[in-house]
Amino acid sequence: MAAARAVRPTAGARRDELEELLQQVRRDLAARDEGPTGAWVAETAAELAAGTKPGWFVPGAGAAGLAFYARRGPAAYGHLHAAPGSDLGPLLAAALLEHLPGDVASLDLGFTGLDLEHERALVAELARRPGSTVIPRQAMERSLTPADARGPAEPPGGLERLPVRALTLEALGELDRASFAGTVDELLLGREPGANQRALEALLEGRLGRFLDEASAAMLEPEPVRLLGAILTTERSTRRAMVVALMVDPSRRRLGLGRFLLGWGLRALWALGYECVRLWVSLANEPAIRLYESFGFRPVVSATIYRWDRPASSAQAQSAR
Repeated sequence: MAAARAVRPTAGARRDELEELLQQVRRDLAARDEGPTGAWVAETAAELAAGTKPGWFVPGAGAAGLAFYARRGPAAYGHLHAAPGSDLGPLLAAALLEHLPGDVASLDLGFTGLDLEHERALVAELARRPGSTVIPRQAMERSLTPADARGPAEPPGGLERLPVRALTLEALGELDRASFAGTVDELLLGREPGANQRALEALLEGRLGRFLDEASAAMLEPEPVRLLGAILTTERSTRRAMVVALMVDPSRRRLGLGRFLLGWGLRALWALGYECVRLWVSLANEPAIRLYESFGFRPVVSATIYRWDRPASSAQAQSAR
């Protein structure tokens, strides 16, 4: 039985065993257009085997699993993969959570491999822990058609459109922070200072897929100068593009700025020759879902992020030791 199998630290494990599991993770992530790029499998296996990245796994030719995380300051970002139909999820999650250092303030955990029944059961079990937040998300997709060529070319009302790279990372990061403040989406990049700027830097450097400068833009109010919104896109394949972020200054919502940016982005992606476009949205973000539906986007796949924040009393107890 899977429940009787021991969860082992990945430190000191054979790299080929870890690479086999990580290939499964990458395959499942790629199926929902979230696959890591480059030599991620080999590099991550080396880090896990060397102990520089903490992880736990259950080896096996059939039912196997892996859980690991990376640190970014006080935040940890992890992933759990278990073979479909197995009951390894709770074992791996327990190993990961129980071995978190006391100075880790939060953990974001994604999942692959688990079938829907086992994933729901695992998330429900984890959600009982104090400090837990469950963030259901869905990918939405639509085809690009000749009608998209009739999308808006210039922003409304005297606003200016400019390339994203004309902005500083600080300005773009502040717009990103303000756009999602007070929602579950702000948890996805972490609350520690500079977290969203680091993620945007990785995006612009192409570490999340080739950044599409031609189909990404920012919108500026010229007098007084103020950044109002931006759309950021990447290439996932020669036929598919991704809208990674659609940001609008909260004080300028409900004025059609998000609709303009999305319509302009679809127009640019059509001109670049892409056949379809996908984006991710949290189910709690109902206004965004309604906007995307009005443009013809439809759900294609779902995923869950489990977020754990260390309770204040626990953090205080740790710091007093």
